[in-house]
Amino acid sequence: MPTHPALHGHHRHEGPGPVTGISHHTSRSAWAVPVTGGVVLGLYTVFLADDNGASTPRAWMIGVIAGLVAMGAGYVLIKERAKMIAEVRAAAFGALFGISLGFLYSLTQVSVLRASLFGLFLGGAMAVVSYYVFYMHEH
Repeated sequence: MPTHPALHGHHRHEGPGPVTGISHHTSRSAWAVPVTGGVVLGLYTVFLADDNGASTPRAWMIGVIAGLVAMGAGYVLIKERAKMIAEVRAAAFGALFGISLGFLYSLTQVSVLRASLFGLFLGGAMAVVSYYVFYMHEH
């Protein structure tokens, strides 16, 4: 039974284990979010790669590959999220976000260490925020 008015109508998650309140069917949103993210990441990759010295065909190849990898990983993550506990789900979303932005930052010709730290910091921040959102929604 929800104890907070903002949680009215939501099911309470009682303990460790997968969340049962998340829909298991594949909807348009299961594809829309990863496809949109992959397209945006791919196009921005093309822009950064082309702007930083890659030939146009090479920039497009890097962008298409980055976009497809991000789309695939995002789709799997969204499709399988109901099987994960909140901590693992948050870490997975954080990892995908951090890797994506660290990769983009690496295209600006910074050092590998700097791009890795940037991705690690933003991925960690995303994991913390995601965990907070998941925890608040499930409890």
